[in-house]
Amino acid sequence: MKHKKHSHHKKNMKQRLCIIVGCIAFAALCFLTLFSQYTSDVTELQGAAILKNKCDTTPSTYVVFGSDDNNLYALDADKGCIIWKFDAGADIKSKPTIYGTTVYVGTATDELYAISLADGTKIWDVDTNKIYGAVAADSNYAYAGDISGTLGAYAGTDPILSYKGHNIYTDVQLDNNLLYIVDEYSKVGTVRAISATTFTQKWAFSAKSQILAAPLITSDALYVSSNENTLYKINKQYGVALWTFKTSKSIRSTPVADDTGTVFFGSNDGYFYAVNAGDGKLVWKYHVNAEITASAALDSSNVYVGSQNKNVYALNKKTGVLVWQAKTNGKIYGGLTVHDNTLYVPSSDNSLYALDTASGKVLWSYATKGVLYAGVALS
Repeated sequence: MKHKKHSHHKKNMKQRLCIIVGCIAFAALCFLTLFSQYTSDVTELQGAAILKNKCDTTPSTYVVFGSDDNNLYALDADKGCIIWKFDAGADIKSKPTIYGTTVYVGTATDELYAISLADGTKIWDVDTNKIYGAVAADSNYAYAGDISGTLGAYAGTDPILSYKGHNIYTDVQLDNNLLYIVDEYSKVGTVRAISATTFTQKWAFSAKSQILAAPLITSDALYVSSNENTLYKINKQYGVALWTFKTSKSIRSTPVADDTGTVFFGSNDGYFYAVNAGDGKLVWKYHVNAEITASAALDSSNVYVGSQNKNVYALNKKTGVLVWQAKTNGKIYGGLTVHDNTLYVPSSDNSLYALDTASGKVLWSYATKGVLYAGVALS
């Protein structure tokens, strides 16, 4: 009897096991069915989550910028809604460049991208070294400089033309068929003028210290800021210094200039300066009591300054008198841009702000998941 009881018990155990296995199999089948339904629609679901506040119409003006969250963003410049975002797979620390219907941007790892402005799809990408500066572009090529010192002309392939320097950390600039780069070596910065046709050097100007920003290029001169507390005016034809202006600490931003012959720039000494472009004499200065490393922006009346104290200042261009002051929630590293009475301010609080130039009022802001280190491009 004990033997029969044991057999009966084993039989019950087998039946229970079959039921459990059957339940598990049924649950797995249900899960797979639901999963297949979900994944068939996963792009739409992700898009809905990623493109929150998506635009429902084509904008008249695009504002494009990169973030330290690996993404390039395109927004409606008027409304602040998002048109598209592109995952570059690495941090973007440079300002994008728009030429025609194409956006060019490099990453802080090893990639240069050409992206459609209309929909954010990739046109081509090329392996490079780390790119921290903006790209220059024309109808033939995108010109990029990387930290290995390579200046290349790219069109979806390895560089068709190239120039080898030491280290390039700032923007590549194109003007009248000359490419301008800042080549860093042993903590000394050299501005080089390179032919965009032959990739041979026309001239070079070396400062006594690092040059941590791209120069301002005007019709007759370059204005070069340096880590030795000096702003240089450089003759555009020969690359020789015409005058210098001294501050008490380093100058780490690209200057801006207006058509009245005034050059504007900030310094790490906490002052923002207006200097006469003709003779290098001080016109006025304004104290913000914090480092200024972001390039300013201009309109017909004011100059707009972003500071590492998180503030934005609108100053009268002629007098330096404060017009208004606004605050973001992070230090401002990237350059400011004015377009159609709107000031675009990238902040280290991960957000892009659109401010009314008349009042400083926030018109809209857009939050990313990474620091905004560079300025915006508009088209």
